[in-house]
Amino acid sequence: MIHAGTREFQATGISVQRGEVLVPRLIGFDARGVLSCGGAPFVAGSLIRKGCQVRLAPVPRCDDPSGNDATVFLSTWQQDDGQTPTLAAVTAPQDKLAAAQARAAVEEWTAAAGARTVLAGPSPWCSGAVSAIEACRGAAAAYAGTAHTVRLLTPVPMPPESAAELATLGAVEVTSLTDAQPGDVIVIPAHGAATEIRVEAAERKLTIVDATCPLVAHAQDKVSRLADRGQHIALISQPGAAATGPIASRAGGRVTVVESVAGAGTMHAADSRQVSYMVQPGMPVEAAAGIVGALRARYPSARDPLPGGTCYAPSDRAATVRTIAAGSDLVLLLGSAQSADIRQLAAQARETGVKVQVVSAIADITPAMLTGVSTVGMVESTSAPAVLGTEIIAALAGLGPLTVARRQVSTEVSGQPG
Repeated sequence: MIHAGTREFQATGISVQRGEVLVPRLIGFDARGVLSCGGAPFVAGSLIRKGCQVRLAPVPRCDDPSGNDATVFLSTWQQDDGQTPTLAAVTAPQDKLAAAQARAAVEEWTAAAGARTVLAGPSPWCSGAVSAIEACRGAAAAYAGTAHTVRLLTPVPMPPESAAELATLGAVEVTSLTDAQPGDVIVIPAHGAATEIRVEAAERKLTIVDATCPLVAHAQDKVSRLADRGQHIALISQPGAAATGPIASRAGGRVTVVESVAGAGTMHAADSRQVSYMVQPGMPVEAAAGIVGALRARYPSARDPLPGGTCYAPSDRAATVRTIAAGSDLVLLLGSAQSADIRQLAAQARETGVKVQVVSAIADITPAMLTGVSTVGMVESTSAPAVLGTEIIAALAGLGPLTVARRQVSTEVSGQPG
């Protein structure tokens, strides 16, 4: 890679206000044609962090050096594949402060240029969640503009863009059916709904769209059958898990929710020979192992009635994160730093000793983060905008040759749950 240095020149045909920095997405010259500035969002992000007023836009024509409408800071370099990556920033003439900031942003990102590999993870949404989102979208579209309201029973895990789309279609999120009117639609989310909710929906003459994950629905049915046979069920769960209530509600009181090894040690069943245990769908199987061991030590005859109905999605996702982290110099976790999902992903990635950065917007990425980094791991959380990963990959490609590899650990299950 041959870098020609940062050039500064005056140009005509570009309108830039004093105090503003224009960051071109592409820039055109008579002699050289149009050059793509793929790393423009990174340059813009540096300027935004410095408090600059920034405008991202194409500059299809830049006449050099026949006038002084604007000051251009331009950096180009030649790659082995013949491509010419370009970074640029444009300020009003004689705007010394903006000019200094523009030059610095171009130079620092030029210094961070180089060939890299991105190890990208899959979508954070499991098949059950995706199906539920589609069911919500289908119901909202079908009833948009009618007299009937589509009510989404919370919590409804979904990408921010999907939530915004459903809101524009008139769907509302609800925690109860108190305000529902006959003919309204209630969408049951992937984690299911308690028995009393279904009964109330029928009494209120609501249309039910059941988007319960098949694994959760199977667990509900199994719990109901076990309870009918006099079994006491230990439902192994995580604190705050949304599916706990809907599954437990089917047991008619013959259930104990166990969230820790200590809880397993204090669980009481009237007949120790009539105990079954079940790992709630959505809980990583490895996280349940200690609890299962403690239960079986207390109730040796306890058995798992649902071995074929195990949900491996959380375990596969955790293994994917660790695999990506182990092969990376830096892991970018996409989403909100306040998200519980991000915190869990960060803990999993840091188990490998890799450096982790939470990125909620492309402007969060700095040149210092990429210094000395040749392999970037990228993992999306459930709070990440759907386009963020694509934007980051495109911007990294604007800094030099980029290879993108997709990594995913996946458990394949044969047969059907009993």
